[in-house]
Amino acid sequence: MGGIRKTWLTALGAGVCLAMMLSAGTPASAAEEKELVFAGFGGSLQKALQATVIPAFEKKYGVKVVYVTGTSNQILAKVKAQRSSPQIDVIWANDTTHYQGKAEKLYAKLDPAKVPNLAHLYDFAKDPDGIGVVMGIQALGLEYNTKLFKEKGWAAPTSWLDMWDPKFKGHVVFYNMPIGYTNLLFLKIAELNGGSIDNLEPGWAKMKEMIPQALAFVDPPAQVDALFGTGSAWIGFNGSARVHDFAGTGAPVALVLPKEGGILYPQQFDIVEGAPHPDLAQRFIDFTISPEAQKMIAESMLLGPVNKTVKLDEAAAAKVPYGEKNVAALLNLNIGPINQNLQALTARWTAMVGGR
Repeated sequence: MGGIRKTWLTALGAGVCLAMMLSAGTPASAAEEKELVFAGFGGSLQKALQATVIPAFEKKYGVKVVYVTGTSNQILAKVKAQRSSPQIDVIWANDTTHYQGKAEKLYAKLDPAKVPNLAHLYDFAKDPDGIGVVMGIQALGLEYNTKLFKEKGWAAPTSWLDMWDPKFKGHVVFYNMPIGYTNLLFLKIAELNGGSIDNLEPGWAKMKEMIPQALAFVDPPAQVDALFGTGSAWIGFNGSARVHDFAGTGAPVALVLPKEGGILYPQQFDIVEGAPHPDLAQRFIDFTISPEAQKMIAESMLLGPVNKTVKLDEAAAAKVPYGEKNVAALLNLNIGPINQNLQALTARWTAMVGGR
């Protein structure tokens, strides 16, 4: 009898060990998921998210969100490096890194049953393949120095092509490619000069004319702020959230949407394929696009809501793309081919501007 009991206990112990070994390599169940790892942008956007949406999500689900900071390209590189053993659940992407990561199958599909708020979004906010979601938008337009324009008696700019006006020579600040803003604007400049997504050469010819016109070609948004802050920059292009945030500090800048149309600039959240906490990641996406969180995002991060049911007061609505009519007026450009060939296009851009 003792031998039988000993054999049974030995088998039981082996079974427990095997179960533990197997469970160690699989994602936690929904009941066990108490931590979400989120990789997002830093600066004021991080502060806003950590002061509003994240604590509200943590309180609702009794979980903790670990925030890993990086630029869009740094975050994508981290996801690639961790492909065999993902450590991140959800990332903050832009149009470029969303496309690149999706093409490399780095992101997981959303489950509509777990993300019911998808039903309330604008169509453009929903990925056609169900991968990731647009969680907020900016309007890309012209940023200009209001103090200087007033002193010189100039009217506000009205066209994208105003940046090439000779009176602005040496005072135009221009983002470099592969910055997401530039990828979109480059296509629009090509179109305004007779080109298209299939023929970008007119865009290259026009950009060559910008080289002597520009004060600087920059990468970090903070550098754009600095140049406008000193009065060196008179005109450039930027996202609505960036301009309104800087203007809120007292800087003499304003945003205008050109007559050819402001450009829709999306911000995406993507779930990493093989995320360690997949169910919680789905819940986080759903919460982010809920009316409650979308209102927080609009008010604190100055990103226009993509949930059509969100109601904003007049003050908040004045700073973001808001309302079906205003959102529909923005140009939703397809830059898939640009994203697909971004490495080669960026190399050509860098060679052209000569490190300016």
